[in-house]
Amino acid sequence: MFYSLIILIYYHHHLLLHISASSLLFTLHDVRYTLSDRVLTIPKLGSIRGIYIDYENEYYKKYNLVNIEAFHGIQYGLYHGRFEPSKERFDLHPDTNVNKQIEYGPACSQYIWRNESELSRVRTKDFAEKYYPKLLKYILKQDEEQCLYMNIYQPQIKDLKERLPVLLFVHGDGYDMSTGAAFDGAIFASYTKSVVVTINYRLGPFGFLYVSRENKGDYALQDIYTALHWLKNYVTNFNGDPDRITLYGTGTGAVLASLVVMLETVNGGTGTIKRRKSLVHRLILNEQTFLSPHMTSTLQEISSYQSNFLSYLSCSTLQCLRNQTLITTDDLLQKTTYSNENGYFNYMCPLENPFPFYHSSILNNDYINPLRLRFFQQAHTLLPENLRILLTTSSSITRSTLSVPFDIKNLNMNKTIEYLFNYAYTIWNKTTNKFHFDKQLLSYQQQIIAPLLEYAKYISNERKIHILERHSNKYQSELPFTFGYVLAPSMSVYNDTYLTADENDRNESMSMMDLFANLIHNGDINIKSPYCKRSNSEILEEWQPVFPELNFILLKDDKLTQQSGHYAQVHYLFNNLISNLSHRPFHIDLLNTWRSLYDMSHQHNISTQRSSLIRSSLLTKPIYNENKNLKYIFIITLSVLLILIINFLICILLGRRGHYYRKREYNCLNGHTQLNIEKTEQHHGGSSPSSTNSNGTLVQQLIVNTNCTTTTNSSLSSTPPVDILHPINVTKKNGILRSSPKQKKPSELPEAIV
Repeated sequence: MFYSLIILIYYHHHLLLHISASSLLFTLHDVRYTLSDRVLTIPKLGSIRGIYIDYENEYYKKYNLVNIEAFHGIQYGLYHGRFEPSKERFDLHPDTNVNKQIEYGPACSQYIWRNESELSRVRTKDFAEKYYPKLLKYILKQDEEQCLYMNIYQPQIKDLKERLPVLLFVHGDGYDMSTGAAFDGAIFASYTKSVVVTINYRLGPFGFLYVSRENKGDYALQDIYTALHWLKNYVTNFNGDPDRITLYGTGTGAVLASLVVMLETVNGGTGTIKRRKSLVHRLILNEQTFLSPHMTSTLQEISSYQSNFLSYLSCSTLQCLRNQTLITTDDLLQKTTYSNENGYFNYMCPLENPFPFYHSSILNNDYINPLRLRFFQQAHTLLPENLRILLTTSSSITRSTLSVPFDIKNLNMNKTIEYLFNYAYTIWNKTTNKFHFDKQLLSYQQQIIAPLLEYAKYISNERKIHILERHSNKYQSELPFTFGYVLAPSMSVYNDTYLTADENDRNESMSMMDLFANLIHNGDINIKSPYCKRSNSEILEEWQPVFPELNFILLKDDKLTQQSGHYAQVHYLFNNLISNLSHRPFHIDLLNTWRSLYDMSHQHNISTQRSSLIRSSLLTKPIYNENKNLKYIFIITLSVLLILIINFLICILLGRRGHYYRKREYNCLNGHTQLNIEKTEQHHGGSSPSSTNSNGTLVQQLIVNTNCTTTTNSSLSSTPPVDILHPINVTKKNGILRSSPKQKKPSELPEAIV
């Protein structure tokens, strides 16, 4: 019996099996799944036959869905033994038989959680109770040696004139579980008219175990890279365009996707190496990047984990680890890879440095990863020139991004940052009429919003980056909307969302898929996809990039809007103020600027008189001085006040004295008293206060008599006084400069100069 058929038996609602009809596999809510009549022959791979999914009925036509041909379980990569890089799979002499690609390939090896309470310790309660039981259907069948399979969903479009863009989906669910088979790409491919591909990649220790500098893990990244190369060579057989490949990752899959496009092997080299044509042309990341906290590890962090892991196995060499007789698959999976030091985060993850929220690892540590350092210094040159990026997130107050309660006091930070957090996230609760510290809001903004903005900041200089935030609390994931699971039944872990969705959910789903389709087809969300036929999908205004005005595209109640200055205070707090506080003295003006900015953008949090009381109490906290002794504060304040009073009295005395002297000078000038100009002749190359310089210019020095009397000198007694209140004629006769007062008319009277 087909494995896909076994999976669908789990769906108890309206599943109709037709055993008697050889071509009809099953129907699901009026969607027919039949064996395709077409045989697709691919050089070096052989002949394959897929599943034909029929959406052509009156109900699904209103969503502009076309039929899909799906090929499940295509093996794209091979690796020879554990901890070896993967390579593309092809057959030199392919089998002449027609292979029916209607079964999902086995999942990569992963631990099966049988106890719900144990899983709840490292994941959320909803994940353990609701999500994981559905995921089990797709991961029970596993294979350590052969698990690199992909599933391809090809739209059936009549009179197709050009190849369709390709979307490669990288699943999340942590670095230690899940499979690409759990995410059906048929509805998204049908609606957006693009070729959708979902893949498996190695998980847990098989994909991320660091053994040595020569074998440093990150085999999962190599698997994704292998899948991209496979698509580059073979996707044309599925009417896909290898020059328009979009990489789409969610959660930990987004972290891997953001790292894949940074690899030189994908970009073709940088610097003196000539860049080859890039494999990825568009990038969609949901909520995470490799800058997200706790999503990557440093070499220093994994050293203790590595020693514990290898000690548990009683094996420390690569040769020993590869021996499946000594170290079985279960041996590698039984050892838990979760650490409670950072809230039960999985330490089997990509080898990278953590995001510097509370310390600057880039400046202070010697074990810097070159890739991350280069990203901060020259992100715009590392990424492909034609790469177009869309970042997405879902704001949900019912979801906590951390698996354990957030405790601010356990963070390694100084008192100033603690006061900032208390000020920013202490919010008035109208229901309980009390103030409470909003841990979920801090968790969402610290671990999702701030890293997304930091990531966009470094790459937005060379390209337009857009961020889409969906405001809905109905589902814990964005996939029911972005993959269209609310529109029709699907062979996915989110199949039940179709039954609980309403018309508003379907409209929001189509709005998100429209933006995705614009980016996938044209590389710009502002250019409409040629296959979009929705009347309300016309773009009335251009969506502005997130920087420099912090423009967010908001989806709420089936309406797409754009808000400027969205999360400006979050970006300033985490990516500027706190990062500066962590490694250099801060300035009080910066702190006050952030506080004013936060108040203006969070007026809805300042409610009732009690809210203003806590704001005033937090303002009075000595944020920049931890000395809480009131006696010392009073003495310092009094001293400052006395100094100000003394300075004020001195200013008054000096002001009066200056006024007295200005009054005397004014009286002298008002009486037209003449001032003396001392003039001496040049003697033997020397220069007197009044002399002729080297170029023949007369140099004079004015000596002002402030006593309103003419001062005489024996050497200057023959020099007549000059009235500076009137013009002076300077003439030159027989080489001697002479000055004489200009004759004034009798009617002219001199004016006083004030």
